[in-house]
Amino acid sequence: MASKYENSSVDRVPAGGGSIRMTIASNVAQGNGGTSLPCKRVWLIADKKEVRVTIGTACTATTGIPLGYIDGSSYAGEYLMLEIADVSSLYFYCGSDGRNIDCLYRE
Repeated sequence: MASKYENSSVDRVPAGGGSIRMTIASNVAQGNGGTSLPCKRVWLIADKKEVRVTIGTACTATTGIPLGYIDGSSYAGEYLMLEIADVSSLYFYCGSDGRNIDCLYRE
């Protein structure tokens, strides 16, 4: 599904945005639970290590890239910034259930 933000400039000051927390259940998850959430850019970080992300296709233990994570008060890695048209185009994988991903998005 095309987003109203697809192929739009990301160098303008956004009108808004927000943040959501997504949870991985049964080792996999789709961004925003599969519900469309149009955006221009996202920043992602997991609450534990071993979370991987892909865009547009299901993520597995051997595809995508690992996310940075926060473990207690320590950070490992960086926030991942992606320019995408919809949060629901993200797919996550983790070997353990119940991992959280925090997402800040800009409209």
